[in-house]
Amino acid sequence: CIEPKVWAVEEEIGKAGKTEKKFVNSKVMTRQTYTLEGIEGSIKTDGGVITFVEEEGIDYAPTTVQLPGGERVPFLFTVKELVAKGNGGAFKPGFQMGGDFSVPSYRTGLFLDPKGRG
Repeated sequence: CIEPKVWAVEEEIGKAGKTEKKFVNSKVMTRQTYTLEGIEGSIKTDGGVITFVEEEGIDYAPTTVQLPGGERVPFLFTVKELVAKGNGGAFKPGFQMGGDFSVPSYRTGLFLDPKGRG
């Protein structure tokens, strides 16, 4: 099960004619459908590094977040085809994994519309 606790969106912030990109915290608007469950794959150790390769499961969820200014941003939360490598060869406190994945072009009506309806 993968359930994010914090959502950040990259936003262009302009001041005095200059713009910079910055990640800002946002509020999830999608009701309890942003958790990815039943993800299955293989885990192996190679050269002291743990690697997980996602193979199947519910690996995407249409999600909508709201920025501090009120703008809503729909996106596809996914780990499709994830290949994650760990920062060590054992699961212990402080262990982290990360890696690349693909975001396919899903055509779906599951995003919230501008009035917040599903």
